[in-house]
Amino acid sequence: MRKFWAWLGYQSGRRAGLVSLGGLLVTLLLGLGVTQLHFKTGTDSYLNKSDQAYKDDVRYEDLFGGQAVAVMFTMPKGHDVSELLTAENLAKFDSLEQHLQTSADGKRLVFTVITPSRVLEYSNALIGGPAATNGYHPPDLGSVSTSVVGSALLAAQSADPSPKGQAARAADTQETVARLPAASTWTPATLHAPLTNRAWAQFLLFNNQGQVRLAQRTFYPNRSHALLIVRLHGNQSIDQQSESVRFVTAAVHDAHFQGVETTVTGAPSLLKSLNDYLKGGMLTLGALAAAIMVVLLLVAFRVRWRLLPLAVILVGLVWAFGLAGYLHIPLTLATIAGLPTLMGVGIDYAIQMHARVEEEVLVARHRTPVQETARNLCPALLVVTFDAVFAFAALTFAKVPMIRQFGFLLAVGIAMICLCSIVMPLATLGMREYRSPTKRDEYGGKWLSRIVVWLGELPARAAIPFAVVSVLLFFGGILVEGRLVLQTDPIEWVNPHSQVVKDIHALQDGTGSSNEMGVFVHVDRGSAFNDATVKYIDDLTTSQLQRNGPGARDQTLATANSIVEVVSDVINDIPGASHVAPKAASVLAAYGVTPPEFRRQLVSSDLATLNVVFRTSTPNLKRVKGAVDEVRSLSKSHPYDPRLAVPSATEARPSGLAVVGVGLLENLESNRILLTYLSIAFVGIFLAVRMRSIVRSLLSLVPVLIAVGTASLVAFGLSLKLSPMTAVGGPLVVAVCTEFTSLILLRFVEERARGLAPKAAIDVTAARTGRAFLVSAMTAIAGVLVMATSTMPVLRGFGIVVGMNVAVALLAALVVLPPMLVWADEDGRNWVSRGMVDRLRAAQARERAELEAADSAAGATAN
Repeated sequence: MRKFWAWLGYQSGRRAGLVSLGGLLVTLLLGLGVTQLHFKTGTDSYLNKSDQAYKDDVRYEDLFGGQAVAVMFTMPKGHDVSELLTAENLAKFDSLEQHLQTSADGKRLVFTVITPSRVLEYSNALIGGPAATNGYHPPDLGSVSTSVVGSALLAAQSADPSPKGQAARAADTQETVARLPAASTWTPATLHAPLTNRAWAQFLLFNNQGQVRLAQRTFYPNRSHALLIVRLHGNQSIDQQSESVRFVTAAVHDAHFQGVETTVTGAPSLLKSLNDYLKGGMLTLGALAAAIMVVLLLVAFRVRWRLLPLAVILVGLVWAFGLAGYLHIPLTLATIAGLPTLMGVGIDYAIQMHARVEEEVLVARHRTPVQETARNLCPALLVVTFDAVFAFAALTFAKVPMIRQFGFLLAVGIAMICLCSIVMPLATLGMREYRSPTKRDEYGGKWLSRIVVWLGELPARAAIPFAVVSVLLFFGGILVEGRLVLQTDPIEWVNPHSQVVKDIHALQDGTGSSNEMGVFVHVDRGSAFNDATVKYIDDLTTSQLQRNGPGARDQTLATANSIVEVVSDVINDIPGASHVAPKAASVLAAYGVTPPEFRRQLVSSDLATLNVVFRTSTPNLKRVKGAVDEVRSLSKSHPYDPRLAVPSATEARPSGLAVVGVGLLENLESNRILLTYLSIAFVGIFLAVRMRSIVRSLLSLVPVLIAVGTASLVAFGLSLKLSPMTAVGGPLVVAVCTEFTSLILLRFVEERARGLAPKAAIDVTAARTGRAFLVSAMTAIAGVLVMATSTMPVLRGFGIVVGMNVAVALLAALVVLPPMLVWADEDGRNWVSRGMVDRLRAAQARERAELEAADSAAGATAN
C-alpha cells in the first residue's frame, strides 16, 4: 500500500498539469450538483413520514388547511373592539377577504379567511339578527327566541339538572332581552349593515357581565384586540408557504385599516424567517469562517504558499456540497451548520499535508519530500477520515430527519474533502518543489511546536491518573446527561431582535396565544352530527380547558373553537348555570347558518370529521406536550374522566403545528444521548480493527471521554438549556478529537519505527507536528465557533457549546495523550508499537533497498 501512495505522490507532482485539468473537470461537474441543493424547513424535516404525528398532520391539513397567519388588530387605549367595525373598515374586510381568496392570480395559497366582521355576521345569523331573508327588521324577542341560539338556550334551560342553574338561565335570558338595542337605534342603513350599529355590535360581542362572550374569544380575545385568521392551503412546501406569507402580509398592509394598529405574524412568518436565513446565513457564516482562517494561516502557518490549505478546502467544499446536491441531501436548520463545520474540520487535512511536505524538505531533508509525505501521511489521513465518517454515521440513527441529513452531509462531505486534500496538495506542492524547490533553511513556526512539546511534557506516571479521571468524567457526564434541559420554545431559536419575533411576542402579549393545536374527530360511518360525537367533543373541550386553560396552574390552552363549541359556549356562558352539552340538532342548525369560511375550517365536506382548534397559551413545547399527550391518551376508558371515552367507530387525533413541534421534541429526546455514545462506539470499533489493537483504540478515545464528560458536567453545572443543534454536537466533538489523537498516535508509531525511545518519539512527534496541530486546532475551533456570531440563538448556542467542547477535546489530546503513549510503550510494554513498528520497519527497509538499487542502476548507466 505504501508503494501506491509513493506512486500517487510521484505521479501527482510529475503530471501536475494533467491532475489539475482533471481536478478542474471534477470541480465543474460537482459544482453543477450545488445547483441541485434545496432548502427544506417543512414538517418532514422534523418528523419521519412513518410517525403517526406526521401522518395525522398531513391528513389534518388536507381536510382543514395548513398553518394560520394571524392578523392582530390593537385598539387605542380607551377604545374597545366594537369601534373597529366602522363602515369603512367593514368594506375593507370584505375587499381584503375577496382579494386573499383569489390566492394571487389563481395560485393555491390561501385556504380560508375569517375576518372579525365575518365572525360577528355569523353571530348575527345565529341570534336571528337583521338579514335579507327576514325582511331587514330589527331583532326583537320573537326573532331571538326562535333563532338557532334561542332554541339552543331553551333546550339547555330544560336540560339543566340544577334548579339553581335553571333559575340562573332564566334570569340571564331576561337580562339579555333587556339589552336588545331599542328599535329607535335602527336605521335603514344599519339594518342593511347591522354591524355598523355599535349598540348591536356590542350586544353580539359582550355578555351580560360586560366581558367578551366565550363564543367570540378565539377571534376577540379581549376588549382591545381582534384577530383576522388567514389559513394557508395545507401541506405547502416551505417556498409556497413563504410566498403565501408575503402575499398575505402585503395585502393586509395595503388595506390600511383606520383607527387601529395592525400586526401580521404567526408560525408561517416564523418559518419564512428561518427559510430566508437559510438561503443567506450559510454563505455568510462560511465567508466569515474563511476570513478568520486567512488571518490564522497568515499569522501562524509559516510556510510557503500558506493560503494553499484554504484554497484546498474551498475546492473540497464544492466537491462536498456538489455530491450532496446529486444525492438530494437537503439544506435544513441543522445542515446549515455543515459549511463552517466542514471548513473547520476538513482544513486540517490540507494543513497536515502541507506541513508534512515542508517538514520533509526542511527538517528531514528528504530528496523526495512529496512521495515521502504521501507514503507516511496519506494512510493516516484515511484513518482519521474514517474516524470522522463513523462518528458522523451515528447521527444517521437520530429520530429527527434533519439531524440524519446533517449526519449524511458531514459523512459525505468529509470524505470528499479528504480526497481533495490528498490529491490537490500532492499535485500543487509536487509541481512547486519540481520547478522551485524550497531553499529556506529556517523551519517556521517553531514557537508553536515548542508549545505542543510543553503541553505534552507531563511525566508518564500521569497516565494512570488521567485514565481514571477520564472514566470518572465520562460516567459523571452520563449521570447528568439525562437531567440536561432542551430549549423547547421555538421562538427562542430565532433572532430575538428580528421583527418576526417582536411581532410574535406582541401577538402573545395581546391575545394570550401565538400558536394552535388542532384535534380532528372522525366518524367512520355516517355523519359526525350525532349526540354521542357532539357530547364527546364538548366533554373533551370542556375537560381540556378546565385542566389546561385559563385559571389552571400551568396554563397551556387559551380558547377552543369548533362547530360544537360555538353552541356550547353560547348556552353555557351563564354564571351559576350547570354545564349542559348541546344537542346534535342544535349544532346541525348552527351549521346550517355557518358561513362557508367557517365550514371549511371546522367541518369536512362529507360531514364525517369535525375540527377543534385550541389556541395554545404558551410556545413552550414541553408544556404543550402535556396537553397533546392527554388528547392522545383518549381511549375507551379515560384516566381522569370516564365521560371522555371515544364513541364507537370514532377517532380523535391531535394535529397542527404545535403537535409537529411536540413530535420534534419527542424525537430529539428519544435518543439524543445515545448518539454521542454510538459515535464513540463506532470509532472505537473501527480503530480497534484498523490498528489491530484494543489498547491503541482506547488510548485514542481517552481525550474524547474527557471532552464528552466535561461538556455534560459543565452544561449541567451552569444550568444551560440545549438547543436541538447543541444536543447532537457530541459526534462532532468525537470526530474532531479522534482525528487529532489518531494522527498523534500514528506519528508516534512512525518515530518509534525509526528506533527512538518512547519519550524521544513523543518529543519528536510534538516538535515536528506541533505547528500543524495548533494551526489545525485553531481553524477547527474557529470553524465551529464562527456560528457563535449567528443571529439565530439555535446556531449561536451550537457554536459556543460545541466550540468549547472541541477546544477541551483538542487540549486533552495534546496534554493527556503524550504521557499515556509513553507509559504504554515504555518498560517493555510496547502496547502502542507492538506489531505496527515491525511492519513499518519492514516496509521502510524494502523502500531503502529499492532506492539503493535504483541509485546503483542510475550510477551504472551514467558510467
